[in-house]
Amino acid sequence: MKEFIKSNRVTYNLMSFTAFKTLLIFSLLLEAPRSYDDIIDYFKKHDYINETISVDTARVYINSLRMAGCVIEKTTRAEGSKFVLVSHPFELKIQPEQIKAFMKIYKTIIKNISIEELIMLENFLRKLSSCIKSDDFKSSLIKASPLADFDTKLLEDLLACCAKKNQIVLEYNSPRSGIKTIELICEKLDFDNNKLYLYGTGIDYNQETYLQTKRIIKIREIKLHKSENLDIKEIKVLFEVNADVQELQLKDNEKLVSINNGKPLIEAKSSNKFILKQRVLSFGSCCRVLEPTDFRNDIIRTLKNMRAEYTV
Repeated sequence: MKEFIKSNRVTYNLMSFTAFKTLLIFSLLLEAPRSYDDIIDYFKKHDYINETISVDTARVYINSLRMAGCVIEKTTRAEGSKFVLVSHPFELKIQPEQIKAFMKIYKTIIKNISIEELIMLENFLRKLSSCIKSDDFKSSLIKASPLADFDTKLLEDLLACCAKKNQIVLEYNSPRSGIKTIELICEKLDFDNNKLYLYGTGIDYNQETYLQTKRIIKIREIKLHKSENLDIKEIKVLFEVNADVQELQLKDNEKLVSINNGKPLIEAKSSNKFILKQRVLSFGSCCRVLEPTDFRNDIIRTLKNMRAEYTV
């Protein structure tokens, strides 16, 4: 230890070099199949080893892994003569009862954590799943995880853009118009009805917008400067809800004004009229718009049209 503190280098005096090299080969084979040349090249470039080993020496280390219980096979010359780690005695194992308990705990945890924490947890569990040879565990995780089908690297990039309020250009697979580009100023990532959305201000229409994150293909560009003098006109809607105020989950753009005869009076603001309409209609018959008059009349027309569709 004194030698390491003094020189900050690992030497023959500080460890079993044979064991260290054997573990290095084990870690290499965990990542991917390797040939003799791959192993020799890795040892030559390694910070601590930095030496050339022979094929015979590499073979000794590989046979040591086999004696420890690793099943290692070698591909044909046409396939590159690479060593493949088929299995090893250090694999994690999990029982069906443990899977059920694990998933129960997991479902409880994800209800009370942020998007950032959820992404970190997802990355950890994907790595854990790769170490556990259990199809049941993998399938259970896919069913339970709200991020199972997501590219977590893309989500991390979107989160970073939201934190900085970046103006970005996205490639988006629209259900109506197919693949297109959308430019917006990022605000936040959040779930709504178990679907993850990216919220922000759309540049094309100068209004609040939200995109289903699963349909975002990639970030094409992060603008160096934001668009200035955006003419964003906000709409304010006042509506009454026939529901217990304790059961209401207000959005970021909503606030409780008062409670009249047990009915909460809500004020909602948005630059996107469609978002406000969707919110009001989500309450069904429990909601009554009070103002503005033109928005109220628009809701009435929408409800009449919906009714007409069912009476044809």
